[in-house]
Amino acid sequence: MTSAASDHVERLAEDVIVIGAGPAGIASAYALEQAGIAYKVIDRAKIIGSTWCNLYPSLKLNTSRYFSHMPGAPFPQDYGIFPTGRQYYEYLINFAEQHNFNIELGVEVKRVVPEDDLWRVETNQGTWLVPVVIAATGIFGRPVVPDDVREKLRGFTGTWLHAHDFRTAEQVRGQRVLVVGNGPSGVDISAASGEVAAETTLLIRSGIVLRRRYPLGLPKHLWLMLADALLPKGWCHLLLRQVGRIDYGDVSYLGLNPPPPGTGGLTPYAGRELIDAVKAGHVQPKIGEMTHCEGDIVHFSDGTRQQIDTMILATGYLPVLHQYLDIDLPLSDTPPDSSPPCDWLHGPNGERGWPLRDTSQHPNGRQVLGYPGLYLVGTYYKGKGAMSNMNIEAQIATEQISTYLKQHESAIRAVAN
Repeated sequence: MTSAASDHVERLAEDVIVIGAGPAGIASAYALEQAGIAYKVIDRAKIIGSTWCNLYPSLKLNTSRYFSHMPGAPFPQDYGIFPTGRQYYEYLINFAEQHNFNIELGVEVKRVVPEDDLWRVETNQGTWLVPVVIAATGIFGRPVVPDDVREKLRGFTGTWLHAHDFRTAEQVRGQRVLVVGNGPSGVDISAASGEVAAETTLLIRSGIVLRRRYPLGLPKHLWLMLADALLPKGWCHLLLRQVGRIDYGDVSYLGLNPPPPGTGGLTPYAGRELIDAVKAGHVQPKIGEMTHCEGDIVHFSDGTRQQIDTMILATGYLPVLHQYLDIDLPLSDTPPDSSPPCDWLHGPNGERGWPLRDTSQHPNGRQVLGYPGLYLVGTYYKGKGAMSNMNIEAQIATEQISTYLKQHESAIRAVAN
């Protein structure tokens, strides 16, 4: 596919454009720099790590400090085992500044499309041709409000916002709040809201999964380290599955019912914050669904209704790369959470809207299937956790890019000239 746009096209001096200056983009910059590959990181935001800059204060990483740091740069000791989102943001900024990466901010990518043996990257700052593109825009840049939820919101005269736009509990002080969605973000936000709101209801569609943050006295990631060092892979899977199931016992008396058997796709919340908030009367859990709204009255599937001032939709995210990649992406139908807990090096080949990758040369190959020169970093959020996986993916992508550039050097040079 070749664009017919008439704007000036510039062949960049760099061989690699990295789209996204968040953790995945920074990890890619580090790996590329270590390999001596010329690159430029671009981001539409005016700051590095923009997603992490505006997170609500109570957010903590659900992966431990032992795996979530950048290469060769452990977290400060006073960050604790589970750093806060604010601490991680400050850490990311410091890491980027210390390395003086080649980053250009305020560059919004409009379209990325193959052109001959190069990639055409159309932005608000011009149109560039490069041999290689790394899509490192992550999964949290595209908040999702499902169509059925939007339909149910018709007629609602209160305020509604996605969890992505929840910055501080002060936004809902003294209000009647409904949080829709009981994954980690929904639980965190409802607990924070409960501290200051007049009333907070957490709407739980079918059930909720609460796990201990320190099963048998240790963080799950320490169990992972022990299992990795001492056990064969099969036993590692078994131990991690058992440890991951340790919960707080029967809390259905609080209205925190487990999901019905066979219900899949629910991300567990690790910690007792919601239990404590419900016991204190700060949060009221409600099993069911929203059916429709009339003014500031929200109707539910059990026939009840509530007056709500602000509704917060913790309804998830999808990868943002679909908005700028102008290609026929080969997508997978693999369901989430399909990988054994110890397979942190590989992860599923396509999940939660991610494209399939070419794994013919490496089981965790980063090239998009059928599209040479296009690589993905920041796709696997399980195992040791997203931050650790981004480092691994960036390193693999860099190794593959180095080989690709050498193999196609003559063709790339001919096109560039």
